[in-house]
Amino acid sequence: MADANLEQERLAAAQALAVAGQGPAYLPPFTVSQLGTMGIELELMVLDRLTYDLMPAAPDILRLLDMQSKKWIATPEITTSMLEVASSILGSYAEAAAEIEEIRASVQRAAFQVGAAISGGGAHPFQKWNEQRIYPKERYRESAKKYGYLAKMFTVFGMHVHVGVPSADEAIRLCAWLTQRAPLFIALSANSPCWQGEDSGFCSARSNVVGAFPMSGTMPAHIRSWHDFEQHFARLAGHGIVNSIKDFYWDVRPKPEFGTIELRVLDTPLHPSYAGALACYARELCIEAYDAAGSWPSDDSRELYAWNRFNAAKDGVEAVWINPCSGIGLPVRQVVLDDLERLGRRSTDPGFDEARRMIGQLMDKGGQARWLTAHLEAGSGMNDLARVASEMFERAPPGTAP
Repeated sequence: MADANLEQERLAAAQALAVAGQGPAYLPPFTVSQLGTMGIELELMVLDRLTYDLMPAAPDILRLLDMQSKKWIATPEITTSMLEVASSILGSYAEAAAEIEEIRASVQRAAFQVGAAISGGGAHPFQKWNEQRIYPKERYRESAKKYGYLAKMFTVFGMHVHVGVPSADEAIRLCAWLTQRAPLFIALSANSPCWQGEDSGFCSARSNVVGAFPMSGTMPAHIRSWHDFEQHFARLAGHGIVNSIKDFYWDVRPKPEFGTIELRVLDTPLHPSYAGALACYARELCIEAYDAAGSWPSDDSRELYAWNRFNAAKDGVEAVWINPCSGIGLPVRQVVLDDLERLGRRSTDPGFDEARRMIGQLMDKGGQARWLTAHLEAGSGMNDLARVASEMFERAPPGTAP
C-alpha cells in the first residue's frame, strides 16, 4: 500500500508539472470509473454589488470557502473575476440537485462577505477583456505567455460535465457519440447574448471565444482507441504543441485521471439548479451509447458538426440540428424532447423525470438567452442585464424568466 501511495504521488507530481508547463509532457493512465457516475464543474462570475461589473474578488472568496468543510471544491480560474466550483462524484439527479444547491448557497454567502455578488451566464454582458487580471498562479501565467491576449479574452464562463466510463477504449468511443450531440447542449444552455457591451446577435457568444484557441474543436476522427489517442498525444507533445490533457480544448475530451469523458460546451446556467438536469441528460446519452457495444457514429464530417455548432450558438433552442447519421434537419426542441422521451423509458435514475421537466423549462419562451434579450428590448441597459442574471442566481425560482 505504501508503494502504491508513493507511485500515485509521483504521478500526481508529474502531472502537476506538465500542466504548469514546468516539466515534460505527461498523459496519465486512464483510471477506471463506474459507468454513469457524474461530476459537474461551474465557472462563476464575481461581480461588484453596485455596478455589476466584474470584480477581482475571487481570491478573497476562495479563502473563505477554503475554511469550510465540504465534499465539493472551489478553485481559481484564469482571471481574478472568475472562480470554479466542482462537485463530488454524483450518482443521481437527486444527489446533483442537493449538492449544487449547497454550492450555490455557500458561494453566495462568501461573496456577500467580501462585498461581491455571484452570477451564472456564459459571458459578462459588458466587461472589457483588457481590464481583466490574470490569477497569480504559475499555470495561468504560462497560459498568458503562450496565448497572449486570448488568455484574458477567455474570461467566459462554462459548465463542464464529467461522465464515468469503465475503460479507456470505451471513453474514446463515447467521446465520438457525445460530440455529435454536443450542439444540443450549446443550444440548451445558451445564455450569453451580449459581448463587450453589445448585443452579439448570438444566443451564446461564449461559444465563439473558445474557438480561437488552436487546440479547440473536436477529437480527430482517426482516433478510435486509447492507443490511438496516446499516439496522437505523443506526436503533438513531440512538437511542443501540448504538455497535458488540459491543452486540448475539444468540445468533448477524455479526462484520464478521473476516468471520465468531459463535455465542455455549455454556458454556465443562469440558475445552478439546471446544471444537474443537463448533466443527467448527458449521462443518459452516454449510458445508451455504451450499451450499443462496438457501434460508432456513421458520419464524422467536421463541416457538418461546425454547422450544427454554429446554428446552436446563433439561435439557441430555436436552432435546427442536422442529424449526422440521417442527414435530416430537425428543430433542436424536437430532437431534445425525443431524446428525453426515449431515455426516460430506459433510465434507472428515479429523478430523471424531474431532470426532464427542468430541461423543458430551459426551452420555455425561447430559452435563457431570450429571457435576457427581452430585458434589452424593454429598454434595460447592460448593467441591468448583469443585475438580473445575478439576482436569478441568488433567488429566482428555477424556470422563471427573469
